[in-house]
Amino acid sequence: MDKRFGPTLVLILVIFFILVYAGSLVTVFIKEGLGVFWTLVLLIVPLVIIIALISVYIERIKEIDEEEKDDLNRY
Repeated sequence: MDKRFGPTLVLILVIFFILVYAGSLVTVFIKEGLGVFWTLVLLIVPLVIIIALISVYIERIKEIDEEEKDDLNRY
């Protein structure tokens, strides 16, 4: 099995659940009368989390590629 499969699956699942959570926040905030502006401001937090996860994922994929390259150079 490819070493990239695990991190990719985890990233997809986490982003999916964050988006579901953000969608529920939008629904609750608008129904409570918080307003569209403050709802969008508060949704910056899930967006920042998703961006951080993607950057960590990219770094991990780079590490996996370097490990595979080192493994090929040994033989």
